[in-house]
Amino acid sequence: MAPGTDIEGNVGPLDDVALEQIREVFRSVDGLVEEAGFDSRLDPTTLEIHFVDGIGEADWCRLDVRWFQRGYYSFHYTDEQGVNFRFDYHPKPNAPDKHFHAPPEARSSDPEPSCIVATEPTVVARAVHSLWRRAYETDSVEHLNEAENPP
Repeated sequence: MAPGTDIEGNVGPLDDVALEQIREVFRSVDGLVEEAGFDSRLDPTTLEIHFVDGIGEADWCRLDVRWFQRGYYSFHYTDEQGVNFRFDYHPKPNAPDKHFHAPPEARSSDPEPSCIVATEPTVVARAVHSLWRRAYETDSVEHLNEAENPP
């Protein structure tokens, strides 16, 4: 799914300051981050965080991050094996505002409540990183959305 196509409700414009803070969190907490930058210099829509390795058999992975001025966000994982999952916070009919789209497809039709309750950009970034890192170290996406108020 293309970034932005699943966001519903009035989330407002992107928050460049929050995205810069998130980029610095990932750069500072993980040596597997190869690159972290915006998809476009002129009209950025997504912060792309590229890793040199992925979960399980994946040789690379990427997190696409969008943070909006109204505090809503999306952290979308994808890798070359076709695995996708998302931690989202935005209005969505028939789903909690903070929700998780499970792997392997991260379908928009069946989100579950997210284990991330934080709302501050750097704390949410650390929570997503912590959950990703646990999945990376165990080679399993089975327990991605299982934690008590991470990080």
